Amino acid sequence: MFAQRLRNTSRGNYLRLWIYIFLLSIFCFFIFIFGIGRWDLWNPDEPRYAQVSREIIEKGDWILMHLNGRVYGDKPPLFFWLIAISSYLWNGFNSFSARFPSAFFGTLTVFLTFLLGKKLYSIKTGFLSGLILMTSIEFAYLSTRANIDTTLTFFTTFSLYSFYLWHSSQREGRDGQHRTRDLFLLVFYISMAFATLTKGPVGFIIPLMVSIIYLLVKKDFRALREMRLLYGMLLFICIVLSWYIPAVLKGGDLYLKETLLKHTAYAYVKGWTHVKPIHYYLYNFPLDFFPWVLFLPGALILIFLKAREKDLKDYLFLLIWFSSIFIFFSFSKGKRPIYLLPLYPAASILVGEFWNFYLSSSNHNLIKPFISWPIKFLVVTLFLIGILPLLISIQTDFPIEPTTQELSKSIIKWTEMGEKYLSFIPEKDLLILSIFFIGSSFILFISQINRGKLSKFIIIFAIFGFGFFYATRTIFPVINPYKSARFLSQEINQLMKPGERLAIYGGLGTGPYNFYTGIVPIIELNSDEELLKFFSLKERIFCLFEFKDFENISKKYVEIPFHIISERRVGDDHIVFVSNQ
Repeated sequence: MFAQRLRNTSRGNYLRLWIYIFLLSIFCFFIFIFGIGRWDLWNPDEPRYAQVSREIIEKGDWILMHLNGRVYGDKPPLFFWLIAISSYLWNGFNSFSARFPSAFFGTLTVFLTFLLGKKLYSIKTGFLSGLILMTSIEFAYLSTRANIDTTLTFFTTFSLYSFYLWHSSQREGRDGQHRTRDLFLLVFYISMAFATLTKGPVGFIIPLMVSIIYLLVKKDFRALREMRLLYGMLLFICIVLSWYIPAVLKGGDLYLKETLLKHTAYAYVKGWTHVKPIHYYLYNFPLDFFPWVLFLPGALILIFLKAREKDLKDYLFLLIWFSSIFIFFSFSKGKRPIYLLPLYPAASILVGEFWNFYLSSSNHNLIKPFISWPIKFLVVTLFLIGILPLLISIQTDFPIEPTTQELSKSIIKWTEMGEKYLSFIPEKDLLILSIFFIGSSFILFISQINRGKLSKFIIIFAIFGFGFFYATRTIFPVINPYKSARFLSQEINQLMKPGERLAIYGGLGTGPYNFYTGIVPIIELNSDEELLKFFSLKERIFCLFEFKDFENISKKYVEIPFHIISERRVGDDHIVFVSNQ
């Protein structure tokens, strides 16, 4: 009787596991994959990465990456290999094939988050955590872009998931499962190596930093010895060097300095782009992990309550995962929102367990305010987003206080971007968006009044899940003419004859124009001397300028015969297309 009941329970758990995986797959398909081919690759990263991948195929060189016909030492090769392979699967290089690896690995990261949440707490926590991750703004957005960081996040998460499986089996004393434990440890180091081949040293720094700090804080020196760091790192080095040594042999000392120093250590310590203050992520991360960041304080309160009851389980692992990455990148000179993406699975599980506790517990009075107040804030926010087209149409001066200058600049920047993008959206779609957000605000408000606990979570997930789906199906294609370099590239191809030369002056990247014109190489003019020499040619030549650079140059060198062919916005760049004849 007991054995029969046990078998029935096991079957029920197995069925429920696959139901959850099926639901996560369906949601990820519609949010990440379904519409990603409906708009072009956008500056700056997407067309550049696609072009690097295309030059792999055209040159047949899978060891040394190239961009614009020159050696490209900015990033390791794995992500470019994936796009190149994707191009074979999806009919060549297009926006869908370039974005498919990110969507695919974003989906796998959701699965890993589900499995880790299940392992740490319960299957419900894992499922909620997966839903939270896939509808957090930054993760969802980057999973629909040809961007490296979603793939990096998968491998760092897989590495840390394998480490936790190894450590928990060691801690539980399952002596009969040594081979399985060794396999977990092996996957920990192999995933670390693939993360490094995706984005350089940060790929091994993150999992190694989190795992070692975790063991040191727990004072588990036995596990630290059993990690076999020496052998594991030798395996890691062998995997990485299997590409790196041939690349350095082909690329020489300059390639070694570019990859090992300039784009890694120097970028972290000094930074030459995206330099931000140390507190940058304190206000940027909440925007990117919206809306679920609103419930993160409640998750921390729950940890405090569990600590008083000595029922912490392994919150410590998630807290170290989250805080060590946050602090590490806060001390980096160069900062971008995407750098924090590897901590999103940990943040999602923390919030997922908080919601599971709220939904499962009858005694939730202490944490109830940490649900109700964020929902009230969300109701107001959704309502304001719904009337945003009206607010942006009103000219407003933003007072910038010295203590909040960076935050105020960010608000102004986002408002100006919103105004630009809204100008491309037809009134019909603006009306649909307004109705959607105002209606969502009203529905969430009703659920708050009715005190339905599960309905609150479902409504929040549905709002942002459908919002991302609608954005990829409708909004992104509508604003595509503002963001894409394809339209200007079509003008270039229509005007230029075979054999004529195209140049770019200043800091404009060649990648978007390589990709959409098919011209390789495009001449890069980095100084006034090079510009003067190029425009002194008697043959017809063409050049792309940033508008502000063109204004300065045309005033400075009035003798140069500049003939403006066209002007066009390409994302945040105002581009001027010029010829000498």
